Amino acid sequence: MSEERRRILAMLGEGKITADEAEELLDAIEKQYKTDDVKASISEASDDSDENNKKTKKPKFLRIMVEPKDGRSGEKVNIRIPMMLLRAGVKLASVVPGGAKDKINDKMRDKGINIDINNLDSKSLDEIVTGLGSMCIDVDDDKEKVKIFCE
Repeated sequence: MSEERRRILAMLGEGKITADEAEELLDAIEKQYKTDDVKASISEASDDSDENNKKTKKPKFLRIMVEPKDGRSGEKVNIRIPMMLLRAGVKLASVVPGGAKDKINDKMRDKGINIDINNLDSKSLDEIVTGLGSMCIDVDDDKEKVKIFCE
């Protein structure tokens, strides 16, 4: 939850503003976030069209491919996850209550994933996405070939 939302809800809880006033303020914040998202999308689109930025272009998709080795039977997997979906997930994480975030973090640590969603925000996600842009993971064993990369 953003700091602005917390302050509005605190003022509502203290009786400093009415529920209608709180709703108007929350709507204004939401409109501002949408405006910022549109500006960011326009900026990304103009970056993509710039020939000089081809090397620094942000990845649009996380791709996971699994193929059976030659002569082996098995299913092919080709998953393409839009990076915008990851960004939406970060925004959704902001509305998860604090206690639930701690439980999520504990469960992820149990699975070997050491990410603290309490500290995950748009800026840190952009840093992660930038790092993913140059990442390529290839796993090649006797049965199948796995490739994870960004495009």
